[in-house]
Amino acid sequence: MPPMNTAWPWSSQACAISDTKIAFALLALVLFIYLPFDPASASVIQAGADIQTAIDSANAGDTIVVGPGEKSSFEVDRPLTIEGQGGPIISAALQKPAIKVNSYGVTIIGFRIIGVGKDESAKFNYYMQNPAAAAGVRFDEPNSAIVVRGDGFSLKNCSIFGAQLAISAENVRDLLMQNTTIEGCDIGASILESSRLKVAACRITSCKKYGLDIERSRDVVLDNNSIVNNTNGGILLKETNGGIVQDNILSMNTFGLSLWNASYNQVRRNRADHNYYGILVTSWSNYNNITENVAEDNSRSEIVKGFGIGISLQENSSNNLLKGNTAKGNFNGLELSRGCKFNAVYDNNASDNKHGIRLNENRNNLIFGNSFFRNDINAYENTSLNIWNTTTTGNYYNDYQGKDENNDGIGDQPYSLPGPESRSFDYRPLIRPDQEAALNGTQIRDEVKKYAVYGPADDEYPTISKQKGVMVISRRTPSTPPKWSDSRAFDASAPPFQKENDF
Repeated sequence: MPPMNTAWPWSSQACAISDTKIAFALLALVLFIYLPFDPASASVIQAGADIQTAIDSANAGDTIVVGPGEKSSFEVDRPLTIEGQGGPIISAALQKPAIKVNSYGVTIIGFRIIGVGKDESAKFNYYMQNPAAAAGVRFDEPNSAIVVRGDGFSLKNCSIFGAQLAISAENVRDLLMQNTTIEGCDIGASILESSRLKVAACRITSCKKYGLDIERSRDVVLDNNSIVNNTNGGILLKETNGGIVQDNILSMNTFGLSLWNASYNQVRRNRADHNYYGILVTSWSNYNNITENVAEDNSRSEIVKGFGIGISLQENSSNNLLKGNTAKGNFNGLELSRGCKFNAVYDNNASDNKHGIRLNENRNNLIFGNSFFRNDINAYENTSLNIWNTTTTGNYYNDYQGKDENNDGIGDQPYSLPGPESRSFDYRPLIRPDQEAALNGTQIRDEVKKYAVYGPADDEYPTISKQKGVMVISRRTPSTPPKWSDSRAFDASAPPFQKENDF
């Protein structure tokens, strides 16, 4: 796999060095698109209660300053900076956002926005009583606090409360959310079919569905956010590629972070705790790097008593790298389930979990150089065929009972992986935890190619049948949403559906 490059095209060495004229031409084009005005001629305008009047009188590039107090909603149709001072308040109305952005190059700073929640009966009554307003308007549009339909948008130092949808952005390029709080909404932000997005130092909490719902987008950076107590999911990246998710707190959500059919993303240095799933990678999410995250105490007893997953790969997610993560105090610290293959699990520490690592219905994953200690069951495999060591190293298991007669740090007897139908062994179990991670990502993936040589499982072959004279070729499809159970054999208090054969 070629190395990922998340830099913008005009900042690459190829553009800057190989052809200087092209680089200057691109820069000129960008300035032409985003700065079709002279910044030196920009004015500062003091707005009253009616911000719209100030907008209508402003020129491109002007700054409109808004003082404290309650203000009317507004729509921006030209590139402006609108800065609230003293926390001015804007309230959305039914099917009328507080702020609507239809221009490129708009910056909104320092507003408090009160949204409108979901109320289908109120929406219906409104349109029945206002037939002119209902003409050509969809009834299924959410009540949004901010609607963005322009490129180069920035939202800074704002707060949004109580909206059905706090921020709606679609087909937007270059979007920044910074130091903004979203609380008590159905969905915090819905960002669709967009590119070059950054959400930094924001707090998103107590949303009924998702904190951040980002779909069919690319080049997303989510950095240093606090995503807490969202009923369904903290962050959903669906069909979204080439992103960076780093240094976030993901706590008390159903899932902290979910990659759904999302590939080539970097997920690093996040903390996921008290979720049902800390980090979930599912539905053909491939070539993601999941590194240096801490997944601790993930358990949501109100959903299933005592059940919670630290980091989970499932549903045909393949060629991913799990490296340098810590999983502690979960039901399953690390897990791979259902059709995952060619994943590398290296240099992770899993301790004080029910299962340190659990694999089910997978093959050709390489698990080596990890440390498993103080788990009820350190490593477990069911209906799988994976590789647990290379020629140089296996994994450390604190319950290993073998000897090391030649003192080379490798156990003389193999470690048998427990689990029904398990045929796997770690032939080079470590006597002491591996203290140094010596391999980089490229080397680890090369190891996978070298050792992952098992053929496909029987259920990976397509099923061919003849129906009414027509040949039909079908493959197994993943469950949607994912359905999870786990080993009743190891937990007498588990709910009835948690049986060994429920996978």
